[in-house]
Amino acid sequence: MLESVLFKAFREHESSLLRFLCSRIDSPTIAADILYDLRLKLADGIDQTNVRDPRAYLFSMAANLATDHQRVERRRREILKDAYGPSWQQSDEFTPERHAMARAELAHLETVIRDFPARRREILYLSRFDGMNQKAIADEMGIGITTVYKELKTAMLLLLDARKRFQSGNTGTDNDALARQSSEGVNK
Repeated sequence: MLESVLFKAFREHESSLLRFLCSRIDSPTIAADILYDLRLKLADGIDQTNVRDPRAYLFSMAANLATDHQRVERRRREILKDAYGPSWQQSDEFTPERHAMARAELAHLETVIRDFPARRREILYLSRFDGMNQKAIADEMGIGITTVYKELKTAMLLLLDARKRFQSGNTGTDNDALARQSSEGVNK
């Protein structure tokens, strides 16, 4: 019987509850989700025998759910900040410094690609620049799809490694050795 009183109070004050949650939470969508969670909690049949004022009880529950949500989001931001460090909070602002760094990184990667064997370089260009799938590349070049897969995988791994080396400041010229070593592994 008490549940029906709370559900009646919920329906009666639903718009007020939503406005209350919107004032505490920046997103109306999240506020609506929290309101829905409140409705689910009421449906679960919480022991509400000592509820004297259903409206106050509902607003108290809504406030607690909003606080829980904010606590979870705050913790999530802390975890992301710890996991990704300063790069997580980097600005997307396009500065001359960032432009110069991007051009230098691109030049480094172009050098790495030039050092690839011709077949690997062609497969990379067909896949990434012409948008061809691996089967189409295999058909066009007259090679097996497994070879295309392995060459593309090797190219991507070498580019990833080159990018990491560039970002760490180690842009040594051991690209030829790496490319030869990887091409030997593909041909085996």
